[in-house]
Amino acid sequence: MAEGETLFCAFHPGTPTTLRCNRCGRPICVRCAVQTPVGYRCRECVAGQQAIFFNARWMDYGIAAVVAVLSGLISAPIVAALSFWAIFAGPLVGSLTAEAVHRLIGRRRGRWIWLVVSVGLAVGLAVWRLPLLRASPLLLTRFLWDGIYLALAISTIIGYLRFWR
Repeated sequence: MAEGETLFCAFHPGTPTTLRCNRCGRPICVRCAVQTPVGYRCRECVAGQQAIFFNARWMDYGIAAVVAVLSGLISAPIVAALSFWAIFAGPLVGSLTAEAVHRLIGRRRGRWIWLVVSVGLAVGLAVWRLPLLRASPLLLTRFLWDGIYLALAISTIIGYLRFWR
């Protein structure tokens, strides 16, 4: 770069800058810069680096969905019987489901596995519980415990599959 030459951000052409991505060398503005331990990088280089860690195959998502729906179907009558005590079953069911999925997909990591398992668990519970809501809308307090159970189970799944593994 010549002395006095003004650089403009590769992603925001109207923004002058003096920063460059330390991986690809593109000029980037402060809004586009992502600070890493080795310097500033553009978002595309950071996303490319993070993609290396996700090695799940497309069939892993199907396996995760089936396991989660089955777990939801199996745990739904148990949760219905527990009412208040379901708050203790939520983290247990969430961790068991997440561990089963993690082992069945060969310990591979997927960017959205946690979301598939969370939705699958909710679908499994809903298949069992929604007919009861149609039969007797006065059971809303019972569904409060289902919601709390589901929130605890899903937060455990997210913590296990997205942040811990």
